[in-house]
Amino acid sequence: MDTGSGSTKVEEKEELKAVVLADTFDELFQPMTQNRPRSLLPLCNVPMIEYTLEMLALSGVVEAFIMCKAHADKLTAYIKQSQWARGHAQMKVFVRSVRHATTIGDALRAVDESSAIMTDFVLCTGIVVSNMNLSKIVAAHVANKKRDSNHIMTMLLQETTPGHRRQVKSDESVYFIDPSSSRLLALNSHATVPRVRTTVIPPEVITAHAEVEVRADLTDTCVAICTPDVLALFTENFDYHIMRRDFIHGILESDILGKTIYAHVLGGSNSIAGDSDGDAMAGEGLAFVSHSGYAACVTDTSAYDAISRDLIGRWAYPLCPDNNPGSYEAYSYSRGAVYKASSVRLDRESRVEHHVILGASARVASQATIADSVLGARCSIGEHSSIRGSHLFGDVRVGRNASVESSVLGERVTILDNVIIERGCLIGDDVTVGPNVRVPAFTRIARRRMRKMGSPESMHDDSDDDEEESVWADAERTESDPMDGLDQFDRQAVGAEGVGYVWDNAVADAGSDADSDYSDDDTDQRLRHLHTLGSTMADAAYPESDGDGSADEDDDDADELAHLSPQEEFERELYLTIKRACDDNLSASKASLELKSLRMSYNKEQDEMRVGVVQEVLRIIDIDALADSASRTLRRWGPVIAEYIADGRDQLDLVDIVERHCAEEHGLDGVRAKLFVRLVYLMYQLDIVEDVAVVAWHNRALKKADVDQELVRALEPFVDGLNESDDSDDESDDGSDDGTEEGSDESE
Repeated sequence: MDTGSGSTKVEEKEELKAVVLADTFDELFQPMTQNRPRSLLPLCNVPMIEYTLEMLALSGVVEAFIMCKAHADKLTAYIKQSQWARGHAQMKVFVRSVRHATTIGDALRAVDESSAIMTDFVLCTGIVVSNMNLSKIVAAHVANKKRDSNHIMTMLLQETTPGHRRQVKSDESVYFIDPSSSRLLALNSHATVPRVRTTVIPPEVITAHAEVEVRADLTDTCVAICTPDVLALFTENFDYHIMRRDFIHGILESDILGKTIYAHVLGGSNSIAGDSDGDAMAGEGLAFVSHSGYAACVTDTSAYDAISRDLIGRWAYPLCPDNNPGSYEAYSYSRGAVYKASSVRLDRESRVEHHVILGASARVASQATIADSVLGARCSIGEHSSIRGSHLFGDVRVGRNASVESSVLGERVTILDNVIIERGCLIGDDVTVGPNVRVPAFTRIARRRMRKMGSPESMHDDSDDDEEESVWADAERTESDPMDGLDQFDRQAVGAEGVGYVWDNAVADAGSDADSDYSDDDTDQRLRHLHTLGSTMADAAYPESDGDGSADEDDDDADELAHLSPQEEFERELYLTIKRACDDNLSASKASLELKSLRMSYNKEQDEMRVGVVQEVLRIIDIDALADSASRTLRRWGPVIAEYIADGRDQLDLVDIVERHCAEEHGLDGVRAKLFVRLVYLMYQLDIVEDVAVVAWHNRALKKADVDQELVRALEPFVDGLNESDDSDDESDDGSDDGTEEGSDESE
């Protein structure tokens, strides 16, 4: 302000908004997230999204947009009944479904397309826990942006000591920071497995700066202050899928974009925060202040346990169990960091040792021991049982002489008598284990058999067709039914009276976040499930001429291409892309990346891509070797097709596409029915379509005149087998319920 001018310039303060990413696009918490998004999982008996929203409201955010793909309906229902839906709420919260998003980049491109964000905003995940007011960091971001016109992002990093429990176990990152300005100069980020013993320092980082800090002790809190340019850059660069290894690395490495990113280090001595007033200091024309606070992100199960311990140990004060966010029940605090709800019942000889939360109406029987654990509401622990270092969600029942060590148990889990749960296990909702069973370390057990396409509940999202809804109603089963294929429960793992299936640890056991970048040739099989991105994208141009043709032939080809309609040109490009992927033996992940490039180039919707990709893939099948060729083709291209399936409606459409191909494609006489049944069976076996989708499609097709009834009749034996399996599972489930009830009575 120029005081000599005789006038004061008043700038209108812009309202602060936030974008919250509810999906991490990984399966690290499966099967706990089969029935709800990760952001609704309880952390110290409070849904994780509450901690994030409290931080944003404290920071002066007036509107928060939650971008959600998985279980968006449940997140919407939760927000509608929460404090954030009340008229006097200090922050408005909106849930936006991004049904076709497969990466963080897709979600941010949807935000940019909606034009909801036009000013600087807070970007974070829905699983951030923090006691910070971000307003000073936002003010410093704005002030520094005025001095550096290329400034687009301020990252919030947490300083941790080596070996600290909050350090990310799955990822190692080295940050190169200019200490005079806190500008982030370079970032090397890689997974901890396989081990990388060296890091690469870009030469220009050393030569262009007088001093550089090399920090390997920083953890990304998944909170950043961004300009709208961040969203525009995601839209312009469709190969940006994840934040650190795509976007941040791409910005720092690009000489063309010329954008800059700054870092605010919690606990560091040169943290960006504040404005040019108060406790701020000047340095290189930028605003600084020493700042401390707590911020962490629940990236994996290890972080989940570490952050829980921090809250119980009051390291994030005033954020602690006896001062819960929102309207959740408060706890009384007693010596040894023990938090108890008023309705807890402890038998006379029960032992509650230290660092424990006991939820409302929890009961601990005589001679039972609880230590370093969180018990949800209405949990019941039987006599002589031990719960150590574990997290039990609501309505868990543990029988007599049972032991649970460093594990997570979902809602309504029943552990019968004489069961030992070894460390690192994840037991999903509604599972029953026992009696007399030992569950090995790091086992995951789900109520439903693993499906790559997500939980069956998500199959009913966004359905607008009344007829389709009625078909689904005929085919679906109740939430308590197994819904799990042709086999019985995994009795060897869950016991004679158990209810559940072992989750494939090869798919979900690796401790890593969505910023994974493994190649298909990686020898560490524990990481095969991670979303892989090719390090380079194949050239999307047409194949070059082999030199044998004449110039006239080339001119003729050019004339032919010039007369193609946009749709015909797209279909040609799609054919060439899939053909090139087959000829070059590209991995599924790299083929998928090329198809995403094609989709962005031609601005195609997800439904259009599904039709085109499936049709081209089906044409690869060799009819002369039908069984082997169909199996080989779908096993290779199944992961690619699965990326275009978001819910049950998409699965029905997929079966429709297969039916039309088998009914109309030339050269299939005599094998149409056999091919159709084979394809549907393979898609079911590969978890591309659910059993309920097959039954629903068959029920609907019986009533439609435009469907080849010969193919429908050919599918009937397979559908009958699925229905018989349902009946068998129902009978088995009834028997298990009886056994469970008896065990429960005994435990009382």
